[in-house]
Amino acid sequence: MGHSHLTIEQLEDWKNLKGNFTATPNYIDLIIGIWNTISWYYKPYMWRDYSFPHSFVEDFTRHFYFPVNQVYYIVYIAIFITLLRYLFENFICKPFVNWIDLKRVDKKKFPESAWKCFFYTCTWSYCVYLLHYRYTFFHEPHLIWDDWSPGMTVPFDIRLMYFVQCGFYLHSIYATLYMDYKRKDFYVMLLHHVVTMTLIFVSYATRYHKIGLLVLFVHDITDIWLELTKFLHYLGSRQNGREYPMWETAASCCFIVFTFCWFLFRLYWYPMKVLYTTGVTTAYRAYDKGCGLYGFFNGLLWILLGLNIYWLFFILQFLFRVCSGTLNNLHDVREDEDDDDVDETIRPTASSVNATVSEKTDKKKI
Repeated sequence: MGHSHLTIEQLEDWKNLKGNFTATPNYIDLIIGIWNTISWYYKPYMWRDYSFPHSFVEDFTRHFYFPVNQVYYIVYIAIFITLLRYLFENFICKPFVNWIDLKRVDKKKFPESAWKCFFYTCTWSYCVYLLHYRYTFFHEPHLIWDDWSPGMTVPFDIRLMYFVQCGFYLHSIYATLYMDYKRKDFYVMLLHHVVTMTLIFVSYATRYHKIGLLVLFVHDITDIWLELTKFLHYLGSRQNGREYPMWETAASCCFIVFTFCWFLFRLYWYPMKVLYTTGVTTAYRAYDKGCGLYGFFNGLLWILLGLNIYWLFFILQFLFRVCSGTLNNLHDVREDEDDDDVDETIRPTASSVNATVSEKTDKKKI
């Protein structure tokens, strides 16, 4: 069998790749499978004629397909999302926060969290529709590679999802500059939005859109619960020191659900559905098709897992304080400003974790 992008020697060695993949992997299967594929993929002779960065650029451009006219759609979507957010915040959120008389600082933060919760709920719901009613990628991720080819046609419903997500992060760059509540991690968040938009853009251009859909599915749900936790927390106190414990209780419950979703989606389904498929299944089912950028994309995806585990430490720390009732006088240090709100302190209750946890988790998506 010949292939325009692979040598005869590489194809012959691919036939002798040890082991095989499974359709129902566990953590042990992931570790063993990654070890087998990496041991094969990074054999010295497989890289004999490879020279960085020339070979990488050549491999990248070989798989990159993104018509320029489609970029305009992303720009139009970003403008539409910006206008939609403006209407949502000014004609729904602001009258609401004035009516219930939130504290002044929370009046600034509530619309942002409400908007993000609304948006992520819509996009994640659409992901659910695609993965459970339109396609079988989630239940049978090993079939992702059956029809893969460079420059393959992307179905319209998946393309719509990608363009909306890419447009959202393009909007988020503008929003960070002009619409969001200003925090100390301003430049980090700006960089985050640029990198996320780039990864979405590149994964679409290289036709790894099915994997990208899985990544969005297992990550966006935690954003829903995070933002819901935050704006419920803002509802817990009003002007003149009035307290509403029921909102704090609801926020704490949402934080517990957020933690559960983090474990299930990011630390179980993400390795089993995404990392196993891209790291192991790809080697057995797509390498002979010329599936490239194996090390590049898998490296980024494993870095994301590392970040998810890193953030888990802070989530568990906050959860322990919620359960033990030892959380006192904490505030979101990102939201300190040189104005009248600088001394705004979150109430010394266990449920105040919801505002503080955002410091560690707002920067979590790719």
